[in-house]
This record gives sequence, C-alpha cells and structure tokens, in this order.
Amino acid sequence: MIEHHFIITYSKERGWEWDTDSEASRYQEGTVWDTESESWSMGYLGDGEYLDDDDLVGEQLGTILEIANSASK
Repeated sequence: MIEHHFIITYSKERGWEWDTDSEASRYQEGTVWDTESESWSMGYLGDGEYLDDDDLVGEQLGTILEIANSASK
C-alpha cells in the first residue's frame, strides 16, 4: 500500500495551509511511504511523472484545505 504524507499547519492569521517547506526539511527522502517495502519515495519522479498520482492527491488536498478555510470564516 502507498501512503501520501503531508504537513498541515493552522494559524488564526492564515488558516489551514499545506506546509511544503516543513515537508522538504522533515521528509528529505520523500513524502510517499510504501508500506510493503517500508521505504520513502519522492512523489514527483521527473519528466511530468508522479508516483501513485501524487499530483492528483495534492490537488485533492488543496481542495480540502480551501473548503476548511471557507467553513471557518
């Protein structure tokens, strides 16, 4: 199974945000965890290719955060 890991932060000033800077420093080997091989991978493979549709998963997360921020206004 493949798991996508994200760091989400919240502040009253900015609301809910996807903290890609923290991800880059905390998940240096990548943000995608393969439970079978017990290894981390980068979501972006290069040349416009993404592991396990990581680009679509990221878009979905962005939509979820927009909804959460709209609901908290």
